[in-house]
Amino acid sequence: VSTQSTGHISWLHRRALERATSYAIPGVTYRLTQGVTKRIIPAVASTNATIAAACVTECLKIATSSYLHLDNYMLFNNVDGVYTFSYPCERKEDCLVCSREVREMSRGRQDTLQNLLEYLSEEHTLQNPIITTVTAVGETRTVYMAGIGQLKDNVDKKLTELDLVDGQEIVVTDSILKSPVRFKLKFED
Repeated sequence: VSTQSTGHISWLHRRALERATSYAIPGVTYRLTQGVTKRIIPAVASTNATIAAACVTECLKIATSSYLHLDNYMLFNNVDGVYTFSYPCERKEDCLVCSREVREMSRGRQDTLQNLLEYLSEEHTLQNPIITTVTAVGETRTVYMAGIGQLKDNVDKKLTELDLVDGQEIVVTDSILKSPVRFKLKFED
């Protein structure tokens, strides 16, 4: 039986209705049959109630100073009974994703954009980076994006030919990153 097939669910619903009629069981509906077959539980209501209860508990703790309040993360497990655990998530200062600092990137003046892309791929395991920068007049400019033909031509150009200067900030995004990463370009003489 395929839970994705409306034909299969309809067949199960007809069989359930026959059984319900013969045993005087009320309330058998197509939606109920589908829910039982797909093992759907009313998660939205129970999740909302759990979150509301946790919020009220935290408000009570803060208002009365009766207990330490939640730090920044709560784990809720409702598999066998109810279990909650609270602990602080720590940030790794040099994490590429969650650190908000601008990282310094040293490159040679003769390096091409291809060299920079290889560096990002090897050092930071980026797969398909998009590189943007802000010009001296405050305009955002896309330096490289794989899907745009004219920007692909930039790959063979030197970084200096792309009007990138020492100390300029570049922003790198990639599908594996949760947020953009900022680098400050430093040319080695």
